[in-house]
Amino acid sequence: MFETLVGEVGPRPTRPATFRWSQQSVDDAVVIRLAGEMDLSTAAELRRLLGAAETDTAATIVLDMSEVSFIDAHCIGVILHAWTAAEVRGQVLQVDGLRGLPARVVRLLGLESTFVRSCQTSEGNAGG
Repeated sequence: MFETLVGEVGPRPTRPATFRWSQQSVDDAVVIRLAGEMDLSTAAELRRLLGAAETDTAATIVLDMSEVSFIDAHCIGVILHAWTAAEVRGQVLQVDGLRGLPARVVRLLGLESTFVRSCQTSEGNAGG
């Protein structure tokens, strides 16, 4: 089925959120690759993923968000909480690959220097 949304303002149409993830260990890091839309409906799964990564002995947790097309403030809060918890444990949580709308949200919230390792900020890479 093909869906086209053109010029709509207001709440998004009701539809299941598309959120995918994978995780692997690389050297002394846990890399969690996130994809799709991250919003209130996916926040519990994101919190679970980050909680599992917190118990790992890796020095670094990397969130690869290069395939994330949307993120809301709730999920930003989940990531910020995980970043703080990692810092307390002596781990580092890095956010990598932000672009488009998620990169703009992070910039607008002033969190870029807090936990973003690399953020494509050019509007040419905005994509959304």
